[in-house]
Amino acid sequence: MKKQRKENGIPMKVVLLTSDSLRHNFIAHSLAKQLDLALVITEKKSPAITDTASLNKKDKVFMEQHFLGRKNSEEQYFGLYQDFPSTSELLEVEHGGINSKEVFERIENTQPDFIILFGTSIIKEQLLNKYPSRIINLHLGLSPYYRGSATNLFPYYYEEPECVGGTIHLATAAIDKGDILHQFRPDIKEGDSLHDIGNKVILRAGKLLPEILKKYDRGVIKPKEQKGSGRLCRNKDLSPDLLREIYKKFEEGLVREYIREKEKRDAGKPIIE
Repeated sequence: MKKQRKENGIPMKVVLLTSDSLRHNFIAHSLAKQLDLALVITEKKSPAITDTASLNKKDKVFMEQHFLGRKNSEEQYFGLYQDFPSTSELLEVEHGGINSKEVFERIENTQPDFIILFGTSIIKEQLLNKYPSRIINLHLGLSPYYRGSATNLFPYYYEEPECVGGTIHLATAAIDKGDILHQFRPDIKEGDSLHDIGNKVILRAGKLLPEILKKYDRGVIKPKEQKGSGRLCRNKDLSPDLLREIYKKFEEGLVREYIREKEKRDAGKPIIE
């Protein structure tokens, strides 16, 4: 089937499992431009991520400003992508519904060559076992140095901007531990905010992801095993105080210092390119 598709020049068919923000729309459009994005399954984000009800007034205001800044920056970078591609079928599910029977059956009926994950809940073994080595995760972070959630924020707290970037890897039951197809860092400039840098990672991901998929499909890229250990990050650990410390480090020149020592610092945290 795969050989016949290639011989006839038919683009690979992919399914995207993602969330519902502008950045997710952008990645969908990036895939649709070069591949047959047959189906987009979009899962609503957990409301707990931006819930500030339990915070004191000071922390509440601070966190709301942080989320507003993220939203405004995302609008600036991806405001043209208000919807998913009209050429793709769309299935919307509630948070936690990504492993439902309905989702599994829709994917099975679509018969994709590959399934792409970007920003959903953790995928369970039923889907992973059905499509071994054909489920690809776009992780916003450099594994194994930073795995889990908010992995392009925690590196600033630990003064490791060289660990900000993206990892395209095979999805496994272990969080962000699958064999790596490609990794990349954003083009960080002095004066970039943490939101600018985060969106630059997504911009570069949109350019790279379709090409990496095509090379993997052709056998040009061989998955490489992750080696070494790092930090497993969780959204619930991103407290207002920790986030304040990150903003403070930006103000004190963390990015400027990194740019000055970029070659040396990047070499100290090697990635798979």
